[in-house]
Amino acid sequence: MSFGSPYLTLPDFTYHRPSSIDEVVALLKQHGDEAKVMAGGVGLLAFMKERLMSPSHIIDVKGVKELKQLQYVPGRGLSVGASITYAELASSQVLKEKFTALHEAVSRTADPMIRARATLVGNVCEAIPWIDSAPALISLDASVEILCPGGKRRVPVVSFIRGPVDIDLAVDEFVTSVEVPDPAPGMKSAFEKFTGGSEFALASVAVTLATVEKKRRARVVFGSVNSTPIRCVDAEKMLEDAEFTRATIKTAAEVASEKVECFSDVLASTEYRRHLVEVVALKALWRLL
Repeated sequence: MSFGSPYLTLPDFTYHRPSSIDEVVALLKQHGDEAKVMAGGVGLLAFMKERLMSPSHIIDVKGVKELKQLQYVPGRGLSVGASITYAELASSQVLKEKFTALHEAVSRTADPMIRARATLVGNVCEAIPWIDSAPALISLDASVEILCPGGKRRVPVVSFIRGPVDIDLAVDEFVTSVEVPDPAPGMKSAFEKFTGGSEFALASVAVTLATVEKKRRARVVFGSVNSTPIRCVDAEKMLEDAEFTRATIKTAAEVASEKVECFSDVLASTEYRRHLVEVVALKALWRLL
């Protein structure tokens, strides 16, 4: 990832490699806003090379055993530790079968070298508009678990990401895991994106459909089209209230294109992103049909 900076080297910093969560907490308490927690380091080191961030202390948590866990408990859900990489997630059969949208998002992120290093927690904490994991996590009602001085707190991903590189995290807190609730029986989900040759998606969507108490429930979340992921409630309502047919899908995708607020940047115009909203929604929904 590069934003065109002329810098080729990292700024000076002190490197810490704790072996326990208690050590991480102590280091954060000691160094405050001068410290950054690193798991994979893909986004953080890029930001530092670009001089968008210049922390004096880097706390590498890959040596913390408690953060290297990927666990699924039936009836409870999936827990992804802060050090679990995209490659490890992509190889999970449970993720593929029960959390398909997330599996497709992580499997299609960047390239194999990046996926072998990058982590899901780090990707969410990076909070740039083009990340693939956030729409999938929001569609699956995922939360982040945060260790703070008073204990732990859990925040839904949809409210944890407040804006570009802006998250609900204090300087003395760090994210220990992503928690995804067990899906309803028979729930289906899908993820689609369009890149257009860029390393970043120009538009992406995650869709989940489930039947709860004989009523269809839908979640449609778009990414890469605005500063934060966006749910399209109008499209969701249409999918819930009408018979699930090709005609309904086409109308829901058109509604999303009209209702979802898209931004313009160096990668694509607002008008082009509106078109892509309809395209990726159609592809995801047709697959679910």
